[in-house]
Amino acid sequence: PTPAGRGPAGVQRALDKLGPDPINDDGPEAEKTFVENVRKRNVAIGQLLMDQSVVAGIGNIYRAELLFRQRIDPYKPGKKITVKQAKALWQDWSKLLHDGVRDGLMLTMDDLSEADHAKAVRSRKDRHWVYHREGEPCRVCGTEIRMADMAGRKLYWCPKDQK
Repeated sequence: PTPAGRGPAGVQRALDKLGPDPINDDGPEAEKTFVENVRKRNVAIGQLLMDQSVVAGIGNIYRAELLFRQRIDPYKPGKKITVKQAKALWQDWSKLLHDGVRDGLMLTMDDLSEADHAKAVRSRKDRHWVYHREGEPCRVCGTEIRMADMAGRKLYWCPKDQK
C-alpha cells in the first residue's frame, strides 16, 4: 500500500497547489490566474514571485531580472501592482522561460550586439541586469546595485530604476 499523501493522488494534490507555469500553459487563463494571484495579496511582489502557489518556477535569478526589466520596485505590494504591470511580468516570464529552455541558458539581457551576446554566452557575469551585481553600477543608470534579504533569499535591484 502507498503511504497517505504519496502516489499519483498525492502528486496531483501537490501539483494542484502550484500557481501557473508558462512552460506548461502560457494561455490567457494562466495569465489571468497569475494576475489575480498577485493582485489579491498585500505582500511584496519580490516575495510573491518566489511563492510557488502564486506562480510556479520563478527562481531567484528570474525574480530579480523580471522586476528590473519591468522597472518594478521589489517591495511594492502585490495589491498595488497594476493589471498592466502584472500582465507584463507574466508575458516577460513566459518569454524568458521559453528562451532559456530553447537556448539552455539564463540570459536576461535583450538586444545585445553579436559580440556582447557571445561574451554573455561565455561569461555568467555578463548575462544579467542586476542579479549577483551588488555594489556594481547599474547597466542602465550607473546607480549602485543593491542586495538585501527577502524571505531568506538574496534580492538584487536598482534603487533608481525600480521605483
